[in-house]
Amino acid sequence: MKFAQMLGGIALTSAVVFSGVANATTVTTLGNLNNGPVVSSSLFTASGFFLPDYYTFSLSTESNVLVDFNQFLGTSIGGTFSLQTATGTDLITYNLPTMSFISGPDFSFNGIDAGSYRFAYNPGTFTASLGATVTFTATPVPEPETNALMMVGLGLMGFIARRKFVK
Repeated sequence: MKFAQMLGGIALTSAVVFSGVANATTVTTLGNLNNGPVVSSSLFTASGFFLPDYYTFSLSTESNVLVDFNQFLGTSIGGTFSLQTATGTDLITYNLPTMSFISGPDFSFNGIDAGSYRFAYNPGTFTASLGATVTFTATPVPEPETNALMMVGLGLMGFIARRKFVK
């Protein structure tokens, strides 16, 4: 009986692992991330054997991009998440955690110039997640003039407040 259960478990695990192999690399277009956050979700994903998925996007202005993985349960063996140029050159690569519960990793990419890019989600040897949601959010980096104007305004407010209290 134990041998049959073990054989059934191996068959189920193999089916899940090799189901990711049957899927070709997918390319998802996110559009211009400066237009608002983009959310991608699925109840269950399983993939393996280094077949990356690509998420292409563009930025209309220099921005900080946050990629937030939320999942009920996730596991990854050798998985990575990379920011790449449109031609596929790696700029920044993060390793996925081996196990995550209730929430997943957040990846922050700061000071990305305007242009076209892609994210490469490489599952490694095996990656599975239950209740996964990935949110891509871009926030523009303030121009130096904006920061200077804010500092001048704060300085004026401080000057006025000081004059009221010094009397």
